[in-house]
Amino acid sequence: MFKTPLKPARWIGTAVAPLLLLTACATEETAKVSVDRVVGNWEGPNGEKLSFSADRKFAASGLDSKKLAETDCPGDESAGSWGFMVDEDNGSSFRSATAKSGSWIGLGFERQYFGCILELAVVDGGDTLCATNDPDVPCGLDVRFTREK
Repeated sequence: MFKTPLKPARWIGTAVAPLLLLTACATEETAKVSVDRVVGNWEGPNGEKLSFSADRKFAASGLDSKKLAETDCPGDESAGSWGFMVDEDNGSSFRSATAKSGSWIGLGFERQYFGCILELAVVDGGDTLCATNDPDVPCGLDVRFTREK
């Protein structure tokens, strides 16, 4: 038997919805900031905490919260080093221990957590750090860290 074709309104909605989602994700603009704009204590909406120091060390807790669970990052207190992500000529990027500014922050944990992939995109003019595990989607994990008050 033949199926009835989709009504035009349904077909258009089915075709356009994924494009709208892709556009919404891609429109988040990153902002380049200096080290001093990152240094300090940041908190997420569900008790996630990050503390960055000028010597490129960080401390974290709660990185296994509901929206971050898929990253397999630690929920208990953890620590490591941070740096701005720097692009290489071959298209890859690395976490730099010396870059003085950037729009993406890479975390390197002291203890190895298998599967833990977490980067932070600097958005909202530098007022927000967005958690992501996809370099093409700045706020891919939908967890926004703001400076602790």
